[in-house]
Amino acid sequence: MLNKKMLNEILEKYDIKVQEYDQFLLAMTHSSYANEHNLKSNERIEFLGDAVLGFLVARYIYDNFPEMPEGKMSKLRATYVCENANAKYAQELKIDKLLLLGHGEEISGGRSKEAVINDAFESFLGALYLTNGLSDVKKVLEKVVFPHIKANDQVEFIDYKSILQEYVQAETRSALTYVLIKKEGTSNEPTFTMSVYLDGIILGTGKGRSKKDASQAAAKDALSKAAHK
Repeated sequence: MLNKKMLNEILEKYDIKVQEYDQFLLAMTHSSYANEHNLKSNERIEFLGDAVLGFLVARYIYDNFPEMPEGKMSKLRATYVCENANAKYAQELKIDKLLLLGHGEEISGGRSKEAVINDAFESFLGALYLTNGLSDVKKVLEKVVFPHIKANDQVEFIDYKSILQEYVQAETRSALTYVLIKKEGTSNEPTFTMSVYLDGIILGTGKGRSKKDASQAAAKDALSKAAHK
């Protein structure tokens, strides 16, 4: 069941209190858990949370970038409201730890899958909106989302692997391959080096604290090199 103590600890950081928990239980119920326990999943409330998030981010951009044209506003919102970004927000909030997952999804690492925790973040916002209203959703976004937009730290949220894949697919049907080159450091603070290959040719190399981060760095390196050709 829902860990109400952990939920309240999360909300207290943003000066938010709730009296009802039904919507949050729904929001944290992944389809895998719902199927195992004959419950409703968070898919519908995720739809609502996505709309609330998109609206409040659009309003923030509109108010804080008065000279920005519509096209750039749309791109800016898309950078900070996407699966990759939402997953990071979820982890910052520790929403991933509240998720109710089915046994199979749990053992397959569902709690760290971007798609799963992206949905959980949007569902959480949907639950907060239904329970307390728009103003409390805004309290969370003011601490978790808006500072990133203000700082323009979009590099952290860009999915370089997807961009590189699209770039490559425009030229060839060949698939990209990411290869672990080496792992350094301690088990607590490892550093991974990954390279990305196309048809046996190395396109780029990057380092990161995880294989995922190193792969993104490798894709970024490949795109940088392609831009200078």
